[in-house]
Amino acid sequence: MVLLTLMTIKTPITDVDAIRGLASRALAGLARSESVRQIISKLPLFNNGQLQSLMKNPVLQDKRQEHVTFQKYALELMELVSGKKKHHGAEIEASLANINRANIVAQTKINFNEQQLLLLIHQHFMAKGLSKTADSLVQEANLNIAEKKSVPVPYVAHCRNRSIGGITPIIPRLLSAQIPKSEIPGTSNSIMNTSFNNIRGTNSSPIRLNVNRRSEIRPKLELVPVPVLESPMSKLVHKKIDQDIPLSSDNNVSSTVSLESIVTEYLTNQHASCKHPVVTCPQFNLFVPHKCPDPKPRNSTCTNFAMRFAKNIHSRRLDQRLIHSRFCPIRMFHMDDDEEAYFTNCEFLSLERIAVGTYNGEVKVFNLFTSQEELSFTAHDSYIVNLECSNNQKLLLSSASWRTPLTSLWSINEDSIVLQYSLDLEEYCTFSNHYQNKLIGTKAEVASIYDVETHKKLMTLIPKHSNQYSRNRAVFDPTNELVLSDGVLWDIASKKEIHKFDKLNQNISGIFHPNGLEIVANTEVWDMRTFKLLRTVSSLDQCSIMFSKPGDGLYVYVTDQEIEEDSNYQTSFKTLDPHDYSNIATIDVKKFIYHMASNSYDTQIAIIENQGLYENIDESVVRIYDVGRSRADDENMEEDEEENVESEGSESDGNLSSCK
Repeated sequence: MVLLTLMTIKTPITDVDAIRGLASRALAGLARSESVRQIISKLPLFNNGQLQSLMKNPVLQDKRQEHVTFQKYALELMELVSGKKKHHGAEIEASLANINRANIVAQTKINFNEQQLLLLIHQHFMAKGLSKTADSLVQEANLNIAEKKSVPVPYVAHCRNRSIGGITPIIPRLLSAQIPKSEIPGTSNSIMNTSFNNIRGTNSSPIRLNVNRRSEIRPKLELVPVPVLESPMSKLVHKKIDQDIPLSSDNNVSSTVSLESIVTEYLTNQHASCKHPVVTCPQFNLFVPHKCPDPKPRNSTCTNFAMRFAKNIHSRRLDQRLIHSRFCPIRMFHMDDDEEAYFTNCEFLSLERIAVGTYNGEVKVFNLFTSQEELSFTAHDSYIVNLECSNNQKLLLSSASWRTPLTSLWSINEDSIVLQYSLDLEEYCTFSNHYQNKLIGTKAEVASIYDVETHKKLMTLIPKHSNQYSRNRAVFDPTNELVLSDGVLWDIASKKEIHKFDKLNQNISGIFHPNGLEIVANTEVWDMRTFKLLRTVSSLDQCSIMFSKPGDGLYVYVTDQEIEEDSNYQTSFKTLDPHDYSNIATIDVKKFIYHMASNSYDTQIAIIENQGLYENIDESVVRIYDVGRSRADDENMEEDEEENVESEGSESDGNLSSCK
């Protein structure tokens, strides 16, 4: 992680180029390990072309020697990560995605209809006035002239512009010709002239074609002028072809060029221009420009409602994306004016009540329907950092920042909340998931598991080598069979370490995905089946994340206000699709977000919104949002009008009517 940071630093400006060179050299050494290469290949520095942009120019022009060193080891690093040989020149601009595309194109076996090629040769002979030669070709090759006349010749005037990565597929001059009107019914000479003249190049300088026949060596032929625009992508393709097709062992015999090799390279260039090339292609049509089909979006849906409702597995995902893009504020709870404190944490106790923790250690319970405060009691002597209600809504966990007891378990009754017992030394506690008969507490890198009924300590999990995350919080997996603590995966049955994940950040140890197959640790998503890095999600950097109880939504917000400098991001939260981590929506609440909570059905969320930072809090509120409902278009969004939502039930009902 330190080396990756050093690759992108900008200060001190006089030493940046030298630091990057040393960092790239160290990374190139580490990349000899297969596991390190797999992790590096998933990072944005390599996936999004950031490394290539850093390699283009030095930070300071007088530090070119240091920049050359950086380029050298960066190229070596790219070679190790991508599995390709070193790149040269303009190919530095190629990203890993382009390298992969070039590899796919190079692996594709080019097949075409030889009868179509003979038809093109026949057309060329006719256009040059070699009618006897053309007739002989028809007789010897058994060409079906009627078939030729029936072949539709599409409009290909834009073939020159079909370029991706700088490759322009241009038909060789040997194959281009005008077709007389009499030979193809319904097609005018002007159209055919336009079709073929538009795909002719203007540059007539000869070039060397890097394609040879494997089976035989033909006599030296005169090179055919073929206009080709070189690009990093096309060089990668040609380079791969050079590697795959060995040259003749006889150094005295020059590289041969055949009509088949010309057509093959022409079709290869066409295939390389595809945005999404595939390895296995059907037979290429010489009369129609080739284009691989674009992949069908995974989230595509049927237009027929019955099919969409009954068969489309992505229909519910699309519904959830729409739901988690809309939020309507419906109610707000204020801290009393005479209290010198502010809200710090919240948790839904049921669909009717919400518990809110404060800076001075109190817990307040509000009724969501009447907006009245039902209960208030002192749970701790310090800042409450966590509140968690059990699934049966009968138990409440509370944790404080300092001064014992740090964690307490409470019994929830209809008109009171009673202390069950306290865990003095556990800095953070949470319930198990499947059957909530256990608690897991965290103190630094040590995790302890307790029985809920007897509060007896069942086991203590101490890693052999600690990652020392500053915000380590031990959690159970959805089946209660595994525990993640301090970046180490534990098996509960055997009390043994299973795997220690690589540490790529200093603060967040990670949590389990509700699907039980992934672990989300800051920006990294790890596959529990292979312990390999699946992807990196930059929008999760140094953020607190909360999965909705059903697992259909992922909420992201910044909790440490001192880390992030962008105040706009501090006052907003994001919703992501938990299946692919794509962004759904960003909602600005105009105040700093200290905590979020979701009810058991994910129909409402509660947000602690504070104006100011820590000791300088000017205003503290708990705002309730309906999930899946949006404001009316004509409603004023100013904060002054939102203040009218807070107390009276009639006012709340009136505000509900403004949501749709």
